[in-house]
Amino acid sequence: MNLKLELFNLKNKLRVDQLNESKICQVYLENFENVSEKEFYSSIKIDLNPYTYDKEVVSFLESAQAELETKPMIYDLKDLYKKVERKNFGELYRQPLITILEIINMDSDESRLEATLNTLSIYDWVPEIKQYIVGLSNNPIDVQNMTHNGKMTNVYTIVEKVQDGSLVFVGDRWFLVNESEIKQVLVDDYIKDENKIREIRIMEQIMSIADVNAERITYDIDEYLQVGISTKDGALYMNNEKLDAETTLEAIFNTPAIPFLKKDYYILCETNRANLDKFMEFDLAIKVQHPLKPYLEAFCFNYKDKNYLYTRDARTGSAFFQFENVTELIHDIQKEFDCNISHFFENKLSKELKALRTLEEKEKSIEIKLKDVNESIDLISEDQSLLNEDKGLQLTLNNLLVHKHNLNKELSSVRSEKIKARKQLV
Repeated sequence: MNLKLELFNLKNKLRVDQLNESKICQVYLENFENVSEKEFYSSIKIDLNPYTYDKEVVSFLESAQAELETKPMIYDLKDLYKKVERKNFGELYRQPLITILEIINMDSDESRLEATLNTLSIYDWVPEIKQYIVGLSNNPIDVQNMTHNGKMTNVYTIVEKVQDGSLVFVGDRWFLVNESEIKQVLVDDYIKDENKIREIRIMEQIMSIADVNAERITYDIDEYLQVGISTKDGALYMNNEKLDAETTLEAIFNTPAIPFLKKDYYILCETNRANLDKFMEFDLAIKVQHPLKPYLEAFCFNYKDKNYLYTRDARTGSAFFQFENVTELIHDIQKEFDCNISHFFENKLSKELKALRTLEEKEKSIEIKLKDVNESIDLISEDQSLLNEDKGLQLTLNNLLVHKHNLNKELSSVRSEKIKARKQLV
């Protein structure tokens, strides 16, 4: 369906006594290329609402809505494209705009979603793209990372079973996890076999130099050469390409592709494959960092009724704390890293604190909407002479001003509720 053609047809169907509707249609026809289909429908729906007693108007609005609902992701991406394009001063956003167009032209929504999360997310420094990607994700970690400067990541580790519990390697330290607590320990106090200790030291080295995630452990052998090992079945990868099942580590490291001085990576890879079952995600901890503090990182532990924090600072060393009050831990991380970890401790949050977090997220959402409305108002208000001549455009501006007033009123109400919620926590 061509919305512009449908609007043109609607204008031609209008009678002489439907002059106001005709003027509104003319304004939108003239400015159709300057807005997205979603913006077009959202705005014209408001302007034509007083005339919905006319069946022609109702039919047009219903068909336009139905069209937008048939391909929601495509129209969302087109809407994003227009928003970014309007701010493309000096071709600053040229590459993000090209990427958005490429995603729109893909064959399926699955491909579009994958490309959005993997490719378009590179340009999350563009506010509109960042906001769009946040709206796509249901993962609280992704949402947090998109809306705050601080970054959260899952923790992947080595787990070694011992008589007193499980030894877990986090950051650069070993921790013992048993029935009652988590405590920092020396691995030598629990494992005495020299061969086992040697193997564990190699695995520690793997954790320090390899990229470990849920799917693969990857080694940067050289500038343009990576070797990866699947955490699922030990399958081998080279530069993200899966190798034949017959290919062995010996064959890879005997090729000229591996520089002579990097042959010692063979020991790491071989030990890695022999101990695949010991590399896993540690869901009792979360890692927190801040891009402006590369020397500092924190690991937050949520275990039964206890809360722990392990920090690593390249300047001052490391420290391990136990927090009696989870609210203090959340507040300290928020203050130091600008990172909201409350979802990770959700099982320990009081109803009052959950209500406060909900209000904070609602406040942020309203602020984003207000930003968009203010930008639209500024755009329409640029040419005062056009506003004076065009009653339809003036009506749109008035509607936006009313919407802005309502958002400001709602924002003020949310902030008042937030102040009350904070007082209840004191």
